[in-house]
Amino acid sequence: MTKVAVVPHIGQPETVSRTGEMVSSLRDRNVEVVAAHDAAGLLGVEPTSFGPDEGLDLVIAIGGDGTVLKAVRLGRGSGAPIGGINHGNLGYLADPLPTDPSSLLDGIAARDWFTSERMLLTASINGGDPIVGLNDVVIEKVKNQRTIRLAISIDGEAFINYPADGVVVATATGSTAYNLSAGGPLIDPALDMLVMTPVAPHFLFSRSMVFPPYRRIRFDVMEDRPAVVGVDGREIANLNPGEQVEVEGGGRVSIARFADRSFPTSVRQKFSLT
Repeated sequence: MTKVAVVPHIGQPETVSRTGEMVSSLRDRNVEVVAAHDAAGLLGVEPTSFGPDEGLDLVIAIGGDGTVLKAVRLGRGSGAPIGGINHGNLGYLADPLPTDPSSLLDGIAARDWFTSERMLLTASINGGDPIVGLNDVVIEKVKNQRTIRLAISIDGEAFINYPADGVVVATATGSTAYNLSAGGPLIDPALDMLVMTPVAPHFLFSRSMVFPPYRRIRFDVMEDRPAVVGVDGREIANLNPGEQVEVEGGGRVSIARFADRSFPTSVRQKFSLT
C-alpha cells in the first residue's frame, strides 16, 4: 500500500476543501493518507511526524511554491520525495492541478512519478546550528531602514564590503525566486551551486557571483544598523552590528514531479514566451 503525507495551504479554505476531496479519492485507491499536524484535524486523517520510521512513500504539498518549501522543511527527514500540486497559478516547484485529476491520483497510487535531486543550503547564525533551506538565504535591511553594510568573506578570506538593501544567496532551485527579482540569473536546478546577488547595491560592483556548494560565505553586519536574516521566506533572526551569518551548501532533497516538465518549459510557460 502506498503511504502519502499531505501538506495543504491551510490558510486557503478552497485548497483545504480540494485537498479533502483528493484524500477521499486516494483512499478509494487504497492509498494510506496522513497529514501535517496543522492540517490533520481539518482533513480527518492521522497526523505524521515525518520521521524516517513513518514509512512514507511521498509527501505532497497542495498550494503554491511556498507550500512546497514548507513541505521540504517538514518532510525532508522522512526520506520520501516531496512533490507539489499548485492549486492556483503556475509555479516552478509545484505542478498545475489538472482539470480532471483522476490520472494524477492513479499515478500517485501506482507510485508513478518523476524524481530529481535538488541541492539544499544552510544558514548558521553566530556559529549556531545550521538552518536548512531549499531556495535561498536573504540578509537584508530592517523595514523602512537605510541601507546596511555587510562585510563578506569567502572561506575565511575577506572579499568585499557591500552597502546595499541586502544580499541573496540562492541555490539553482531558488534562482527563480528573490534572486531573479534582484536581477540575478535563472539557473537550471540540476546544477549544484550557490549564486550571490546584491539587492539594490550602492556600489559599482553589482554583479551576481556563482560559487561551488562547498564555499563558506560569511556576512558580518557592520556599523550601527541591524539586519534581518530569512531562509526560504521565513525570518529566522535579527543580526545586530558585529553579528554574522554563514551560508554554504547543505545536502540534498528528492523532488517529485507528476509531469515530465523541463526547466526551459517551466520558464517559457511562466513568462509566456513564444
